[in-house]
Amino acid sequence: MSKTEKPGTLWLTGRIKESQQVGTDKDNFPIIETILVTPAPDQYSHPNKYCIMARSKLGGPNEDLTIEVEVQCRPWKDAKGKWHYPHYLWAVK
Repeated sequence: MSKTEKPGTLWLTGRIKESQQVGTDKDNFPIIETILVTPAPDQYSHPNKYCIMARSKLGGPNEDLTIEVEVQCRPWKDAKGKWHYPHYLWAVK
């Protein structure tokens, strides 16, 4: 890739499949979830899909997008005391 990556970030290029508001943050700003589909590496492979979280809309369906995202982890403990470590991709400002 031609763009410089910072530690914990990566660049994605693809087409927006869908975008929707999934909640608000503690300051009542919207949290928007965008599904980005990247091209398949070859004709026998499936394209990858990424869910990107942002504070604003990144574009509409079928728009092409190149974006830097940061990988974040938000650990949480379930009712049985087991820790979970889901990873989220957040748009870099």
